[in-house]
Amino acid sequence: MEQSTDEKLHEVDVTLDVDTAHPNLLIDGKSVCWIKETPQRLCNEKMFDEDPYVLGIMGRAWRTYWEVNVEKKDDWVLGVTKATANRKGQLVLSPANGFWVISLSNGGRLKAMDDKEHVLDKDIPDKVAIFLDYKEKKVMFFNAEDGSHIYSFTNGPSYEDDVRPLFSPWNNDIDPITILSIETKHPKSSKALKITSTSINRVLHCDGELHLSGLNYTNDD
Repeated sequence: MEQSTDEKLHEVDVTLDVDTAHPNLLIDGKSVCWIKETPQRLCNEKMFDEDPYVLGIMGRAWRTYWEVNVEKKDDWVLGVTKATANRKGQLVLSPANGFWVISLSNGGRLKAMDDKEHVLDKDIPDKVAIFLDYKEKKVMFFNAEDGSHIYSFTNGPSYEDDVRPLFSPWNNDIDPITILSIETKHPKSSKALKITSTSINRVLHCDGELHLSGLNYTNDD
């Protein structure tokens, strides 16, 4: 499926907000991993105190897009959350509670944490792309390497909700997950994944399931 070679117009730079990170998460630039032995920081009112999450920081825009490397990980959680959502205790991940996320468990169970949990019959991605669209109130997830659609929340947040990226490498191993930097993830000699604002709008409802039509994922030689 090839169309134009426009760059992803809504891609933004995302960093990790150390002040919100669980005490046992080690933040190293744009990477985050679980460290069991030694807490990395003292508890504060902004941080997640039980489940191993950290928020991201990005600029405010009607549409935003970023990618995360989760290669070699058996467990992770990615998505967005309201800045006002609960961060204390064991979290219940659902749009009703201000979370729009997907997760991988035990290396083979990919789930969308909608108001009803959905097990997804999809290939496990090494890189995940997240697209937040306030105008359409959608949060979409793609395989960032082949452009395939993973899941879309159609009950997403509005611009007034002040949504933040959410990341978790979980607590089963010490391997990191890493936000891919705009400047380094697609050097000129690499095969760059493409997406356009026109193509992202072509989300069709077919048989009660969301499908993407004409997404501009192309290889830029």
